[in-house]
Amino acid sequence: MTAPTASLGPAIGRALSGRVTVSDHHTDQRIIDAVIAELLVTPLRKLALEDVARRAGVTRMTVYRRFGDREHLIDATFAREVARFLDGVEAAGDPGAEPTERIATAFATALRLAHSHPVVAHWLATSPGDLLETILADDAFVVAAGSTFIAASIEMGPLRTPTEVEPQRSGELVARLFAALVLMPPPSVDLTDADQARKLARELIAPLIIPAT
Repeated sequence: MTAPTASLGPAIGRALSGRVTVSDHHTDQRIIDAVIAELLVTPLRKLALEDVARRAGVTRMTVYRRFGDREHLIDATFAREVARFLDGVEAAGDPGAEPTERIATAFATALRLAHSHPVVAHWLATSPGDLLETILADDAFVVAAGSTFIAASIEMGPLRTPTEVEPQRSGELVARLFAALVLMPPPSVDLTDADQARKLARELIAPLIIPAT
């Protein structure tokens, strides 16, 4: 099956930046649900508004009226999915936990949510190598966007740490490790097991965010 195109990168980048808003209107949500379902059988580059409209049970004109064009529909879809992903990570956290445990829980939850997403699971099962090339396309646009988001979380968000940590450097390393673990999970660790994923995060991720004392 043909892999998603490099347009995936900018779409995720815009979603992470928060520049794309998504309406909660039931018609909009049904159309986005149809995009997700369509991506399980159609490569992103071949995604057609006619097919999405048919699957959503609306007219093609309705899709245009609600989203404007194909690019805006793809942006809205990834914006919703990224928002749900981030909400899921945040909901799993315990603000009262020690920093290392908060990092371990956040990272383990992020891995679980990524691997369990139907589109990610489908692409990994059908063309993981091509998906890797897509993630690294456009000077690794997706990784860069993720790096910026993680750096901001370290610097200003719930994972903020003492100033000895360089947020940009830590953000880039964590983003690259996360991408590698999603795309090429190590056979020695079952990342779908929360305990194993948290243990890995304590050993591998926390030291990149919390400075050694």
